[in-house]
Amino acid sequence: MQWADASANRHKFHNKDLRSNLISTVEPGAFRGLAMLKRLDLSNNRIGCLSPEMFLDLGNLSKLNVSGNIFSTLPEGLFVHLNSLRILHFSTDYLFCDCQLEWLLLWARARSVRVGNETVCVYPTRLHGLTFRSLREHQLICDAPLELPLLQLIPSQRQLVFRGDRLPLQCTASYLDPSFTLTWSHERRPVGTQEEIGVYVEESIIHDCCLITSELILSNVDADVSGNWQCHVTSSRGNSSIGMEIVVLETSAVYCLAERVTSNKGDFRWPKTLAGFMAFLPCATPTYSSASHEKRAWRRCDKLGRWAEEDYNQCPYSSKFTRVLHELTQITVNTSNALVLARQLSSFTSSAAMFEDMMDVIFVTHLVERITRLVDHIRELGDYVSDVASNMMQVEEHILWMAQNEARACTRIVQCVERIADLIFNTHSQNISKVSPNIALEAFMVRPSSVMGLLCTVVQRSSLAPPVTDTGQSRPTGIVQAPGLLGDTLLNFRCHAANVTVSPTGQLSQSGNVGHTP
Repeated sequence: MQWADASANRHKFHNKDLRSNLISTVEPGAFRGLAMLKRLDLSNNRIGCLSPEMFLDLGNLSKLNVSGNIFSTLPEGLFVHLNSLRILHFSTDYLFCDCQLEWLLLWARARSVRVGNETVCVYPTRLHGLTFRSLREHQLICDAPLELPLLQLIPSQRQLVFRGDRLPLQCTASYLDPSFTLTWSHERRPVGTQEEIGVYVEESIIHDCCLITSELILSNVDADVSGNWQCHVTSSRGNSSIGMEIVVLETSAVYCLAERVTSNKGDFRWPKTLAGFMAFLPCATPTYSSASHEKRAWRRCDKLGRWAEEDYNQCPYSSKFTRVLHELTQITVNTSNALVLARQLSSFTSSAAMFEDMMDVIFVTHLVERITRLVDHIRELGDYVSDVASNMMQVEEHILWMAQNEARACTRIVQCVERIADLIFNTHSQNISKVSPNIALEAFMVRPSSVMGLLCTVVQRSSLAPPVTDTGQSRPTGIVQAPGLLGDTLLNFRCHAANVTVSPTGQLSQSGNVGHTP
């Protein structure tokens, strides 16, 4: 980012807010002409390189915020031109509190500069979470073992390749000081460029003053490249390394073919895998887990070169809807949280038309069943169960069908709605009326001995007349003609007011209508 002289009024600016602008570079003298600037906010950008010349002509600056950028340390003398600085924020996800920041601790105390409480150490582990301002000089050391915010090798898993294939390897590490270098080895022997066998080691590249990258290219794979390859980080404060294995296959080797698998856990591209081995891939969807180990999926290639067992359980669902619903099913539902959960579920399922996975329906079913069990304790839950069931009718039919086929999900939701009436009647209610956009539930408590109702009967008999050809003419009301194994049959529907204490057969006998059509 460069600043050009804009106008003679620039010296009047007191605040400059440049946060969240994807700025990666601030050129020397970028703020020249802003001598009256008091507050500068460069937070949440992509700045990795910082130098004293960035802050030329900012002698009146009293507050500076460079938090949320990608640097892990600050070079000595960085704020030499900021004579009026009193408040400083420099928290990052990679902040390394070691001997290289001792100067800043001493400088801040000598100049009475207050470092924000949110500026905490991320590395090394022994200082993780401590506020920078609370540290003492003896804690800021650069002793081994070396601990790196980032050390990555791509590819990271075992690679199965054939003779003549080309395979690039890329190693990336945090660049904490100029003493950092990257080198390669094969089976513990140093590796450099050897053109005669197709091995090329590119010059290391430093990115944004915070990362160093080296690339090794195997341009013509031969059997000799099989084995363990390692990338080594060497520095004045210690060393570290990371490695992977290469297996060179003969053309007659048995292996599982590379395959792309797309599921509700994401898109996985499984590499060629030697028979009898397992392949691992990182989860396609970031897990954002605090756990130190990477979440992975695995797949086994059997001895015949066929993909066999597989496990994606560690990986989160790729759909936001499925992930949220799965997380809700992990909550223990009780009387203290059921109402809040029911409200959330009702609101969340209002977008059920966007559900694309049968697991969405199944997870909702689990939650509805848990909530229904508590309706007798919290009557209001019944309304939410009805609303959720109504919302789920927006889901596309084929998804509902799959959920029903897999776990009887639709039947179970309907049973929950029906169960509401029983649970509420236990509280001595005499009637229930719940109306949702797609469901109407009406229930009444009645005494059979005193109710006059509508009695409907159906009488079926074989037709004595020849089959009737449909000529488009209307049939008599109440007569339905249907084909049967022994010829056509007539179904006669008759409904009339009756006392339900008398059996339907008795009603028909009294009327003398059994076996006759009107």
